[in-house]
Formats: sequence, structure tokens, C-alpha cells
Amino acid sequence: MAVLGDGFSGGWFRRHYTPVNPAGLWWALGIAVALLALHFLLQFVISYGAILTLFDGAFEVQRMVVKANLVAVFPASLVVAVAAWFLARRSGGNPLEVLNLRLPRISPVGWVLLLIGFMLAMYLATTIVVSVLGLDISQYTPGPDGQSPDSGSAGLVKEAMFDIANEPWLFALVFPSITFGAPIAEELIFRGQLFSALSRTRLGVPGTAVLTSALWAGLHFSEPWLSIGMIFFMGLIFGWMIYRFGSLWLTMACHALWNASVGLIVFATLGGQA
Repeated sequence: MAVLGDGFSGGWFRRHYTPVNPAGLWWALGIAVALLALHFLLQFVISYGAILTLFDGAFEVQRMVVKANLVAVFPASLVVAVAAWFLARRSGGNPLEVLNLRLPRISPVGWVLLLIGFMLAMYLATTIVVSVLGLDISQYTPGPDGQSPDSGSAGLVKEAMFDIANEPWLFALVFPSITFGAPIAEELIFRGQLFSALSRTRLGVPGTAVLTSALWAGLHFSEPWLSIGMIFFMGLIFGWMIYRFGSLWLTMACHALWNASVGLIVFATLGGQA
């Protein structure tokens, strides 16, 4: 295991995670809610400006509002990350420990192996679910201009991304939001301080992984049930990564890779067709 790093020794379920949260459960819950509220507030304010400057004030067009919100995710997430860092210092907490930002004890080869393994696990799980349930994936896929499939909406965000793929300048603005902004903010909120606090209760790490995955999946309520289910499954993988390697850097990297790959596939397929 030397080539992969010390963190890989001990099998699939060797624990490298020690939750640290001197602020206590209720403060951690309050901070998580406050960070989520801050993110929504910043998104609202920034997207309001984006609608005025980028989308000709089209507040009545839902698609334009969603596009503006996607543009706003990146700057809003940076502010939330700074706030999370400072709030993690409550009661003498060390943000690196409270937010699970310890560097994992793995080598560059180990990083590559985990990223590839994560992507394969997600694609395999999606394939199994679609095959077992006999789903028609086209009924969960927007048209080339982001139009809904015959079965109904494929999800507000997904449809907006398909539309955005036809506008390279707008895709360039949104890509940092989906690749860096969303993973940073969502991981810090759901698997940062909140994960540390909840995993010290009777829930333990397994129960906390399930609960935070459910809360995170519920945040994506505008998407179809298949997407919400896969997000929940992704959350469980991230919970295992926290338990196994004790580092949020891994979950942020995997989250970013997944979002980036989906965005780039959509852009490569549709970009410039409109």
C-alpha cells in the first residue's frame, strides 16, 4: 500500500476519522442552518443583479432566473466558505478539525485511484438502477435547448444547463459555480461542521452519513426522483470517505469532478449548436 499512501492500509473500513466540535450539537446545527440561509440570501442578491445585467431584467422567465442563480453560486459559495471557517473557531475550535479539512494520508496515485473509483461507482450504480427499473433515460434528459421531455420536467437545473451549453460565454460563467462553488459550499455545510457534531451523537458516523445525505438530496428537490436518489447515494459514498480517510478534501474533489464531467459532457455534445 506504500504507493497509495498510509491512509489505504487496514482495509475498506479502517477508521481514520475523529469528529471534533467543541461548539456542541446545537450550535453546529444553528451554524449549518445559518450558512445555508446565507448562501440562499447571497444567491438571491447576486442573481438579482445578474438578471438585470445579463438577462435584460427577465424576472418573469423561470429559465432566466435559474440561469442567474447558477451564475451566483460561485461568488456566494466563496463567502460561505469564509464564514464557515470563522464560525468553526467558536469555543476555541480548530477549523481544520471541525470542518474535516485534514489532509488525507494518501499519495498522488491514491488520489487518482479514489477519483476514478468514485466515478466508476456512480456510473455503475446509475446503470444498475436504470436497468433494474427498466427506465427510459431519455425521459430524464432535456432536449438540446433545455426543453422538458415528454414525461415532464427533467429538473430545473438540468434543463437550464442544457440551454446554457448553447451559449459558450454563459457556460464559462456557470462552469466555476458547478465545478467549484457548489462542491465547496455544500460539502462544508453538510459534511463539515454538521457532520462532526452529529457523528458524536448516538447516530454515529453511519447514521450521520445517512441523515446528511438525505438532507443534501432534499436540497435538490427541483430535480426528478432519479437524480435525487443518485445524489443520496453519492452522499453515502462521501460519508464512507469521511469515515475511511477523515478528510473533506476528498469529498470536495469527487463532488467537483462529477459536476465538471457532467457539465463538460453536456457542453461538448450541445455547445454551439444553437
